[in-house]
Amino acid sequence: MMTNKHLVFFLFMLPGSGLMAQHYHYAPNALNISTLKQKGDLEISAGWSRGLSFQALELGSAYSVHRHIALMANYFGAGNKNVRNGEEIGTNFHFWEIGAGAYESFPKGSASLFAGYGYGSLLNHYGPNLDANLDLQRWFIQPGISYKSEHFHAGLAVRLSRINYRKGQVAFSIEPQYLQYIRNIESEAPLLLPEIGLQAGLVIRFITVNFGLAAIFPNTDPYKFARVGTTMSLSANFGTMKKGKTTEKTD
Repeated sequence: MMTNKHLVFFLFMLPGSGLMAQHYHYAPNALNISTLKQKGDLEISAGWSRGLSFQALELGSAYSVHRHIALMANYFGAGNKNVRNGEEIGTNFHFWEIGAGAYESFPKGSASLFAGYGYGSLLNHYGPNLDANLDLQRWFIQPGISYKSEHFHAGLAVRLSRINYRKGQVAFSIEPQYLQYIRNIESEAPLLLPEIGLQAGLVIRFITVNFGLAAIFPNTDPYKFARVGTTMSLSANFGTMKKGKTTEKTD
């Protein structure tokens, strides 16, 4: 029997073909937990996330436009174009979001509070002429805290999300169980979902190798949501790189 401590390892060892054949109506993208210090700091990240129902490309960025003020932008892309073209059974989900907020830096880390908006396009393809195409939007508030030393990085954030499905086109001849999930969403949206994000990684100069976890708190079985995703990513802090170069010139 699989224990909880083996779940993370299992998520990364699952074969990709098996994941892509499963259906869902929402998946949490990685929470962007930045460690900004001063005006002009820029952090960008790219990685690969995986859950029991999906694999996805994750892109993220955070930029300090002024001391204590920052912007963020993120992208989540799961599934392949064969699903969207109706050539393969599964789910295709693309999600974009932007946010703005405030941060306070510490000697080894920072605390932040972001708010923002996201928009997603989700297609479930069940077979010939059997599609459920949903457009969703998400408003969120995200408090977070991060720690960063010379060799180690860690972060924790909570995202309070309000998710609404703006429109959709659904083939009513799909299997009744999947149709019921969509009816549950329609009757109960907008949905208020607390989500948690964890990060830990190794710092190599201005590059950080991160492992992350994103999870939805409440039970979402009535909606067929993917509740947990794990992420492996690389992030670069160009503020750190710039300061390093400046230090070398001064010395």
